[in-house]
Amino acid sequence: MRPPGFPHTPLSWLLLAPAVFAGCGQGPQYKAEPDKAAAVIEAALAAWKEGKSCDDLRKLSPPIHVADERWHGGATITSYTIGAGKPFGPSTRFDVTLEGPPPIGTKQATYTVSTQPAISIALGD
Repeated sequence: MRPPGFPHTPLSWLLLAPAVFAGCGQGPQYKAEPDKAAAVIEAALAAWKEGKSCDDLRKLSPPIHVADERWHGGATITSYTIGAGKPFGPSTRFDVTLEGPPPIGTKQATYTVSTQPAISIALGD
């Protein structure tokens, strides 16, 4: 015995299926924005060189979120060289050479920059 109101025919199931599965779609599809990402990494590294903190960048509008334990830990840089960006899913990756006093010295680093839905930079080396 079926509960009252339970669909009895295949046609009923076909009509009900879109309502049941309506919430199962994919979210927004973000694409890499290499030019915007290049401007973001340039601005962030310039700010680091000027002595600004990750917290300073987070207070910008729009905020830039940085995940780099050396920068968060107070390390400083005196120069940097940014390589060409390479799309990496919805983000862009940059190989960067950092120079500064210890603990930085001369370091090769890879940063992943996302511009959507929020602006973020993550150290990936």
